[in-house]
Amino acid sequence: MNYAPRAQWKFLQYLMQIRQLQLLRRPPFLAVPSLLPANGLNLALANGRQHKSFSGTSTIGKDDLLLSLQRTKTGDELLELLMANSGKEVMEGSHLVEGISLLWPHYQGLDQPGRDALTKRVLKEVLPYLSPHHIDQLDSNDLSRCYLYLRKMRIANSEPAVEAVLVRALGLIDGTVDGKELIPLTALSRLSVGINLERDFFTPLVCRNFVPQLEEHINQCRSEEEVRLLSTCLFQLHMLIDEQLLQDFKHRVTKLLHSGVLSSETPRALLKVLHMLNIPVWSQDHTPLIREIMLALRPCIPDLESGDLKSLCRAFLHHQEPANLTQSLKEAIEKLLQEERSADALSCAVHFATPLQKDEYLDIFRELINCEESWLLPSASGHFFRVLRALKISDLRLCNTYWSGVVRELDSSPEEQTHLRFLRHCQRYMNFNNNLGGTYRHFTVERKLSRMCMSAIEGDIAGRLPTKFARMAAFVLAYGQTPFAWKKFPNVILSKMLSMAPQLDIQDCFLLSRGMQIASELRFRQHLPPLAGMQLSTMDSILIGCAERHLAGTDDNPLSPSDLSMIVRTLSHRKTLKNTLVYNQALVLYKSLHCKDLNSRVVRDMAYNFNASNFFVPELLESMFDYISEQHDHVTGDTVEKVLTCSYNLGYTPASPQVLHRVAEVLLRDFDQMSGLSLVQACLALCFYKSIPEKLINKVFCVKFIQRIEDEIQVCYSKATYPERVLNLVMQLNRTVCLDLPEANVPWFQQNYIEAQMSKRSFRSSTFTTDVKQLLQNLLKNDNHFRCNHTTPYGYHIDFVIHFDRDRKPIPAPPAEVTMLDRITKVAILLLKLDSFCENDLTALRGPESMKMKHLEMMGYKVLQINEHDWNSKYMATQGAKEKFLKCLLQISQ
Repeated sequence: MNYAPRAQWKFLQYLMQIRQLQLLRRPPFLAVPSLLPANGLNLALANGRQHKSFSGTSTIGKDDLLLSLQRTKTGDELLELLMANSGKEVMEGSHLVEGISLLWPHYQGLDQPGRDALTKRVLKEVLPYLSPHHIDQLDSNDLSRCYLYLRKMRIANSEPAVEAVLVRALGLIDGTVDGKELIPLTALSRLSVGINLERDFFTPLVCRNFVPQLEEHINQCRSEEEVRLLSTCLFQLHMLIDEQLLQDFKHRVTKLLHSGVLSSETPRALLKVLHMLNIPVWSQDHTPLIREIMLALRPCIPDLESGDLKSLCRAFLHHQEPANLTQSLKEAIEKLLQEERSADALSCAVHFATPLQKDEYLDIFRELINCEESWLLPSASGHFFRVLRALKISDLRLCNTYWSGVVRELDSSPEEQTHLRFLRHCQRYMNFNNNLGGTYRHFTVERKLSRMCMSAIEGDIAGRLPTKFARMAAFVLAYGQTPFAWKKFPNVILSKMLSMAPQLDIQDCFLLSRGMQIASELRFRQHLPPLAGMQLSTMDSILIGCAERHLAGTDDNPLSPSDLSMIVRTLSHRKTLKNTLVYNQALVLYKSLHCKDLNSRVVRDMAYNFNASNFFVPELLESMFDYISEQHDHVTGDTVEKVLTCSYNLGYTPASPQVLHRVAEVLLRDFDQMSGLSLVQACLALCFYKSIPEKLINKVFCVKFIQRIEDEIQVCYSKATYPERVLNLVMQLNRTVCLDLPEANVPWFQQNYIEAQMSKRSFRSSTFTTDVKQLLQNLLKNDNHFRCNHTTPYGYHIDFVIHFDRDRKPIPAPPAEVTMLDRITKVAILLLKLDSFCENDLTALRGPESMKMKHLEMMGYKVLQINEHDWNSKYMATQGAKEKFLKCLLQISQ
């Protein structure tokens, strides 16, 4: 049952047979008939069949029939030759296997109707002659070849001949469970691939005796070919591979890399290893080796085949390192897109696109998505979706075209329901909705997917698996499209959440929380019906309980950084979850994390969470800077910017100034690959640390870069918020450089922008502001003696400004801003809200507030602070306490 959460839903039907199978098997090797499930049938291994040879070489002899088979030109000619010799003594099992193997290239060259016709002919004309006598003649290599190619030609496991071939091959492996005799790696890899095709078997059960064989092969691995075959086996059987076996394989690969056996001259083997290490369940644990493999592949990137190049590109985009590959991949994938206009190639190229290239790629996308042939290619909808998100397309016609294509795909393929493949569309739609700020709806796809989800939840075994249930329930919660959706969620979802609560894992909770968040923002933003509100409260309680359970065992089994980040994001989706004790407990656990195994993906996730929560953990921030310092050659400028922005936002200064020099080098290196917004944010943070190099200032404050910013604004998808955000950050950077680095000779060119913003700004008076203003009026006796909501020439907002003469008496403010006044003190009173400080430390002032205070002092102000937390404390609630506090504050300024 340990494998059930990772298994396909239909595998549960096989678990009922495990008891019978265990009774029939006798360790250490199979001595009696074995029962294996395949489409509901039992595969029986006949008694007394012993393996003749474990040689890796085929038993095929170079006789006349074999040579005749190899000389055939077409599939029809090959089948006719087999039929002509069937039943003759010259025909052996090895000839049938060779014929089946030779049919595979012909099968690949046919269209779908031709493939279906060839499969029917093989079923009718070839399989009847694959008798038990022939099968007994075959060694493990021939058996595996025969089985793999029959399965690739879509011949079912329930066919008696296929069944017999597989049982014979598995019997040979089971008979060598002690590891004294080795099955060839070629046979193991073919069988592992064939068994996993169409997921007809519960792989951990069928392939459990492959592991001793793999252990021995890893110990003996010496060549590129062995590495490639082992990678295939480990990929297909990953649910059976323990940590020790994986470590042994990684150690062997590392040794072969250092000895030169694996290099850019052996790209096929390296790409297979990379593909295996990138399995989601363990990809974050192998960053150093993945990085080393990708760097080894760098010299051969221009010569890689199309599929290999796209695979390497996707691995790079997932890990966001090593940075040295960026330019090589960009050039190679752009060249590939010119030769191969496909959704797959475009989905890789768009991630490297400059703002000026996005229009070109948008035209290609528009052409492809309206082409019926493009939708027929494998995984077309997934490739289109990656382009749609990466280009941040907001054209509703293109969005509707894509999701209408998804509806056609759902209607035309029965496998979408039977294999739960529709769940990928559920996840994509939820992510896409987030991409457009929750404004896009395609009601047809919502209804279609919701009905498919509810059908599986209510009437399928998938509805009893927590992992599958969570993915389906999250979509239904988010978009409704169920009876009475306007006032409540389906009762079955709530009851199953309650019953499955002890089994929901971290990922399941994250998905459910995301569905609840979308429902609250999309369906019930204006009005939350009482019944739906009660249901949401119950679901909140379930998620809180799950989070407490996930955090409970962290003393003995510490959470990984990625798991902890997911828990924090789960609890931050809803205010009711964010205001809980368990949320604070999760944030506190960041302090106990061990970050020796950091990678760019984990660093980016942590920076996102710290930015969103304003949670201050100096130890982790220092670890992130250490990672950048150690891996500065490999981390990208985007990763560096996210860490810089996070640390500036929280007001943290790294322990060593040397790391800031490394950071500046990375930004200069990746200047052309980064967006203008990212560069401005990174430079603002470096200015805060007074570590921005003159070269970087010159590259940012020039006509070329300003034009680049304007071009990005023109092609951005969020015209409502993005332009103002960028322009405001440019203003802040200009102000900071002018005040902190006057030697850079950068002019102040934002005054018009400041004045335009002032005309649009409306100051809303809070209770805090009104309270302080009333007390100042009582204290100073004259409204002319202080100024409210003052804006300085550099655009800083000051809540209250008071001018004192040399006798410490308040005087009316001068009509214009004056930097230096003879014996006149300018006092700026800043009202610091709770979000001016870090979430977990009300004494830790965040970076933007610290910079503001420093700049106001440079402009001649005496800066005083009033903290909202202190102002509303119990002490201040006593009579006369606030007046006394203000008097004391102003006296301190004397």
